[in-house]
Amino acid sequence: MPASHDRPLIHVLFGSQTGNAEVVAMDTSDALEADGYTTTLMSMDEFGVADLDSMTHVALVSSTYDDGNMPDSAQDLWDELESDAPDLSHLQYAVLSLGDSSYEFFCAAGRMFDEKFAELGGRRVLDRLDCDLDYERPSQQWIKAVTSTFGGADVEDTSGSASVDVEPSTTSAARWTRQDPFLATISHTAKLSGSESHKAVHHVEVDLADSAIEYLPGDSIGVVPVNPAELVDGFVAALGVSADATPAGQDASWRELLTHRLELRLPSRALVDWVAEQSGDEELAHLLGTRDREALEAWLWGRDALDLVEMLPQDKRDADRVAALLGSLQHRSYSISSSPTESPKTVDLLVSCVRYHRDGRDRVGAGSATMTAALPAGSQVAVFLAPNPSFRLPADDAPVIMVGPGVGVAPFRSFLLERRSRSASGRNWLFFGDQHETCDFLYRDEVTGWQQDGLLTRLSTAFSRDQEHKVYVQDKLREQGADVYAWLQDGAHFYICGDGVRMSQAVESALVEVVATHGAMSEDAAWDYVAGLKRQRRFSQDVY
Repeated sequence: MPASHDRPLIHVLFGSQTGNAEVVAMDTSDALEADGYTTTLMSMDEFGVADLDSMTHVALVSSTYDDGNMPDSAQDLWDELESDAPDLSHLQYAVLSLGDSSYEFFCAAGRMFDEKFAELGGRRVLDRLDCDLDYERPSQQWIKAVTSTFGGADVEDTSGSASVDVEPSTTSAARWTRQDPFLATISHTAKLSGSESHKAVHHVEVDLADSAIEYLPGDSIGVVPVNPAELVDGFVAALGVSADATPAGQDASWRELLTHRLELRLPSRALVDWVAEQSGDEELAHLLGTRDREALEAWLWGRDALDLVEMLPQDKRDADRVAALLGSLQHRSYSISSSPTESPKTVDLLVSCVRYHRDGRDRVGAGSATMTAALPAGSQVAVFLAPNPSFRLPADDAPVIMVGPGVGVAPFRSFLLERRSRSASGRNWLFFGDQHETCDFLYRDEVTGWQQDGLLTRLSTAFSRDQEHKVYVQDKLREQGADVYAWLQDGAHFYICGDGVRMSQAVESALVEVVATHGAMSEDAAWDYVAGLKRQRRFSQDVY
């Protein structure tokens, strides 16, 4: 339908971490344009607060990263809104928030944008809708409500907000959650990384017994971790509290809170801001003042919350304040690497143990400490299912291209085992990479065996330290670009799993180059092509 001159321009804005919010925003833009609107689709890192002055009608879609954090692409805009407080009285808006209810601060980022826009004078024309992992149906209902609400004749005069009529989900509630996990038994473990590797990667098999947990390829298992005792002891000493004392207003001792309830490994943004203010540290204050998110992340890399607390003078280490700023202990997710058809009551996990030394202390990740302690067969670990409905296998006859360096190969082992068990006819292409072939080629025997028997149609490996110049999976993608593009033209689905900070972005950029080169397109047209893959649910990411 052509654009209607009596309908406003709608800015469809999105903040996305793994791509789900971007796809929903694309669907929103498409639906609005089909109904006669003109839309502008923008990621929130493509504009600043000043650009909001020219926007009168906004449909905003935001994911929430981890436990209540802004997605990376939305953080700078949020910081500007917080500091500049612009007048948004000219703005009419609707917000859709995506999240994961296994986290305490479910859909927090979308809620924060919704409330901030209202606080700054914007008019909410549609009640915010918070969607869990099973977001497909409710998001489509929200899109319909956005179209009808912005198209209403009296939208300019309505003082209240419309509601979204959401049909109940047909999916039954999960029995086991982060708050009430299943105590599973480790039935088998094997170290996959070689003795010369700089990493310690383990294959771990978890017996689900009578839990009734049912998983699909692409899902993850959430592990409820326990903070390492050394880190807990460090906090007790730094805060000057008695481990057995119970803080005012709490129902547990400091040791219980620090061991099982508070996040000690990953400093919250609120703690960082408070420490910068209280400590007077010039470097940290400068990083926050410049709003250089990448520089701040580089500074925080390898630091835990104890490092931040120890920056404070002893007389400013308010224990109760610190506890309030630490946030809840987050679960750790591990992609399932087994097939539900072959082993419905067992999940295989690929666990990389994070250990390093910094500033006089040995460091270990909370998930690593928990899983390492549970590695002997017979040990137990608290788990729950973390579904990933947006990371699924296509039809059995569709080709798939899987990019999974390091432990990112885990869900693709699940994909391949499942396709083998179903005798799926679709071609399979795996891009795998790590540092050294001799000691870091995870599941080597299985993977090469699958290549020999034809399950794996193609295998492309990139071992970055085995030659003078480093080679990564994105380089291999470019090298074999003609065939990659041909597979896409034949209907292939493209998957990425692994590091979401650098690797996934590098792979997506390489894919755009491949499409531009071998599809004889401009760069803009190539980006549109990849955007089309996302709209068709043929481009999926599971990144962290």
